[in-house]
Amino acid sequence: MVTKSAYDMALETRLMELLEAVASEIKTTPKFRTLLKRLHKTLRNIQPILYVSGRLSRVLDRPENETKVFILHLEDGKQLVLKCSMIKCWNVYHKFVHASKLIHLDRELSWFFQVELRDNMSTSMRTLTEIYALGDKMDDILSAVTERAGGFSSSCSVPGLPDFIVGFDFHLQEVKRLLLNDANQVLTVSAPGGCGKTTLAKMLCHDNEIKGIFGDYIFYVTVSRTTSLKTIVQKIFTHHLHVNNCEFQTDEDAKNQLENMMSQMGSEKILLISVPDDLIIKMVKSCKGFPLALTVIGASLRGQGELKWRATLKKWSEGQSIFHSNNQLLLSLQSSVDELEYLPIARDCFLDLGSFPEDEKIAASAILDLWVELYDLDTEGMYTSEYILELSSRNLLNLIVARKDASELEGYCDDHYVMQHDLLRDLAIHLSSQEPIPQRKRMLIEIHANDIPSWWIEQTQQPISARLLSVTTDETFSTDWNDLKAPKVEVLVLNTRGKNYTLPHFIRKLKKLKVLNITGYGVYPSELHQLPLISSLSNLKRMRLEHVSLSPSVQSICELKNLEKLSFIMCETGNALEISTVYSPMPPNLREFELDGCYDLKQVPASICDLVHLKKLSITNCHELDALPKGLGSLSNLEILRLHSCTRLAKLPESIGNLHNLVFLDISDCLSINSLPDQIGELNGLKMLKMSGCHGLEELPASVTNLSLLEDVICDEETSHLWRYYENDLCDLKINVVEDDRLANFMKIVG
Repeated sequence: MVTKSAYDMALETRLMELLEAVASEIKTTPKFRTLLKRLHKTLRNIQPILYVSGRLSRVLDRPENETKVFILHLEDGKQLVLKCSMIKCWNVYHKFVHASKLIHLDRELSWFFQVELRDNMSTSMRTLTEIYALGDKMDDILSAVTERAGGFSSSCSVPGLPDFIVGFDFHLQEVKRLLLNDANQVLTVSAPGGCGKTTLAKMLCHDNEIKGIFGDYIFYVTVSRTTSLKTIVQKIFTHHLHVNNCEFQTDEDAKNQLENMMSQMGSEKILLISVPDDLIIKMVKSCKGFPLALTVIGASLRGQGELKWRATLKKWSEGQSIFHSNNQLLLSLQSSVDELEYLPIARDCFLDLGSFPEDEKIAASAILDLWVELYDLDTEGMYTSEYILELSSRNLLNLIVARKDASELEGYCDDHYVMQHDLLRDLAIHLSSQEPIPQRKRMLIEIHANDIPSWWIEQTQQPISARLLSVTTDETFSTDWNDLKAPKVEVLVLNTRGKNYTLPHFIRKLKKLKVLNITGYGVYPSELHQLPLISSLSNLKRMRLEHVSLSPSVQSICELKNLEKLSFIMCETGNALEISTVYSPMPPNLREFELDGCYDLKQVPASICDLVHLKKLSITNCHELDALPKGLGSLSNLEILRLHSCTRLAKLPESIGNLHNLVFLDISDCLSINSLPDQIGELNGLKMLKMSGCHGLEELPASVTNLSLLEDVICDEETSHLWRYYENDLCDLKINVVEDDRLANFMKIVG
């Protein structure tokens, strides 16, 4: 009869064999190296359990049959790992399937050892195990790769390098020499802006020798003047170490937890890129690394004593604009904006960019929403997008192109992002603040902690006349709002870093409000409170919620009868949408509905099928969504349907054939779709179809020959062969084969 200790020994032996197999494959199989390293990390963190507890059964208290089954899992896992080297690099589909199995194996390990650990292991051991637990969904990896290029500055992964770099070899070798000297635990790189400090730091992180030493423990953290130590540590724990629900009360608490984590890692080396603050570096930082600012400010302070330097920095830290200190700098930079004299809307568009936080990527679609309503521009985006391109051509913003294949039909800049140099952002805020407060066209407010501007506190009877109001609060803001009289506001931008966010009560008085943009920039989605305050906004046309957590109170949105566009971006939805639409129908005049990156969205409310005026439906990067409402075909006016990167979506509803006004369909990277309904041929208005990355699709229905208006099919090489068969039946069809960039990038990560 097999004793329980014998099962323990067998379990321990199989674990060691699996660990050895993983270690061996890491050295010989580059295709899956990252996933294997994470699996190795999970196994390595299980090892202390063996040594601390003596026998696994005493700690885990598992039934014999369950332990026996798990031993078989480990044996299968070993065979799975050893098969990694047998997968051909060119077989993308098999690579994808194998990667999914590796992630499933890691999930099983995490589940088996963590369920009882929560109750039986010490706090330190529990923390050690949780730190390296791999997320239990392959889709999370896909989401990280296909995440829209903007997102948030929350990841600690190292950014990419330019394709061509010259002249840094000597400096790189010198930094490596100093860094690898055991006497150096902190290394500072400083130079004037534009000299390449950031490029050098990235090169260091990507250097093969450095990666060989530090492995996965290279953390790249970008900090702004509002970033606290606890926020930095929280980013490391959440986005690199995959520790969920970690929250630090103070900077000291974060520091202690980071030290504990480092001590638990034992001999592992850690490389953390950041910048210390001394007098000169603070000055460079305040000048935002802008070469012109450094030249002008440096000249004005040259020969001055330390007191003058510190006094200047103190004024800036208290909120005084850098342009107040130096008129020459203002005149130099303002000349670029003055050149927009003959393009007054473009100048206003530049000034509007001050509405968003510094050091963040801004979704172009969010900016376009503002401009469409403020300047009465076209809702289709063609002429509105021109202003983004105009400002980009003048280097007044940086345009980040997320998708090179964006077409006129789906929106020129909808998937692009914008970034602006901090000093240019400061210039926009400065120029927007020249008039007396009551007369300003735009009011751009930043609140640190609860330091509300004195003019706001003192405001009594005189209202402000701004059409655009932007309020940015940090993670320590208590949401204790003062009243604000702003009857002319048409656009309200609310930016928060707090985990909880209560809407200002004065919002219900903004009767002219047309655009509401609420964005959470914290590590976790911001939980919204007092959302019912918006129900009185009868003129609201566009509403965008980004990186926020929704509750059933979202039904307040359903009461907005004139709402035309609704966007949920990277939101935690739970079951809020289903519950809210049970009691209230969707806004009846909705023209556009967008759900992007809502990672926990499992079901689209069936009530969207009642939106007879809907023209554009975009459900993208929602990896838990596995089905669409059966009545989708009721959307008789729908023209654009975007479903890309919904990796679990298994099929399209048969009613899709009723969408006779549909001209654009995107199902690219819908990995689980293995067939198209016969009714697809009834889309007699369809002009463009995107379907690259649909690797489960084995054939097309013969009804595709009825797509007489189809002009462009954008697909990968594998899918193109399915269409070649019908080329003679579709005379105007152009088959555009594109590289499957997103899935290819995913495979690079796991390889």
